[in-house]
Amino acid sequence: MIEVRFGYLQEPAVIDWSVATIRPLDNITNIVKQVQTHECAYGDWFYPPLETVKFDSKETKNAPLVPTEIFSLPATHLLSFKSQDWTDECANFMIALFGMLKGRRLQREGWQHFYKAPIGKMLCDFNAGQREITQALDRASDFWLKHADADTRKLAFGALHWHLFAQLYQHNFERFNAQYTALDACYKLATKTWKGFPKKRPPHAARASVLCAQTGVPMPEWARITLVDQEKTCALSERRNALVHEAMYGGLPVGFAYPTEHKQMEYELTLLVARLLLRLLGIENEYTRSACTIGQTIGFGFDARR
Repeated sequence: MIEVRFGYLQEPAVIDWSVATIRPLDNITNIVKQVQTHECAYGDWFYPPLETVKFDSKETKNAPLVPTEIFSLPATHLLSFKSQDWTDECANFMIALFGMLKGRRLQREGWQHFYKAPIGKMLCDFNAGQREITQALDRASDFWLKHADADTRKLAFGALHWHLFAQLYQHNFERFNAQYTALDACYKLATKTWKGFPKKRPPHAARASVLCAQTGVPMPEWARITLVDQEKTCALSERRNALVHEAMYGGLPVGFAYPTEHKQMEYELTLLVARLLLRLLGIENEYTRSACTIGQTIGFGFDARR
C-alpha cells in the first residue's frame, strides 16, 4: 500500500473514495496550533519567513531581512491507496486536486512553497462538502485510469499545479500570464483526452472559446471571437499577446498601467481555468456549468442522476 503524508490543512478531514482514503494525522491538533501561532501566520495566509541577505564584506551595517526563497509547512494528513497499482505520480495529482477542492495548495511532505501559502480556503470560488469531494475524487481517479499515457498524466498534473501556483504571484500581470499558461495546458490536455475534440487546429485566439464550446462551460465575453483586419481575435488573446510579445499591459509598458477594459479578466480567467480543468477531468456539476463572471461563491453540487 502506498501512503503519503501531505499538508497543510487544518481541517481534520476524512475522505474515503473508491481507490484511496485521506485521514488526519494523530497529532494534527498540535500541528495546527504550531502553525496558527507562528509569527508568519496571518489571516488565511502563511507568509515566507524572513532571513538575512547574503553577507557582503564591504558593508558595515546589519544585513536587511528579506523573505526566504523557499519554506515548508508540516504534513497534517495521510493519503493511503487501497492497492499497489497506484504510483507516486498519482499521489501528487490527487493531493493537488484535493487541495483545489479545499481552496488550498496542498503538497506532499518535504515539498516547498515559494511564495505565501494559503492556510484558509483562498484558491477557489465554490463550496464543496465531503460528499462532493468524494465524487470529484472518484471521477478524477477514473480519468487517471482511463488515460495511462505518461505524457497525458504529466500534463493533467501540470495544468492543475500551475493553476494553483499561479494564484500566489503578487502582481496582476504575473497571475494573468501564468493562468494563460494553465489555459494552454488545458487545451493541450483536451486534444489528447476529450472525445470529439476538433482535429483541425483553430487560431490561438480561439482556444478558450473552443474549450468552452466542447465542455459546456459558459464562455465569458472577453473570449468571444471577433474579426479585426480579417483576422480572428478576442480580448483575451490581445491582452496576452501584448504582454508576451510586446511587454505591454493595459496599453503601456508592464507596471505602468492597469487594463481599463474587462478589469476583472485576470480573476475571471483563473475561475474559467478552474471550471475547464475540472470538466476535463470528468467532473460535471453545478460549478462547471456556472459562469466565471458571476462574482460570488457557489455550490459544487452534482446532479442526483449523475
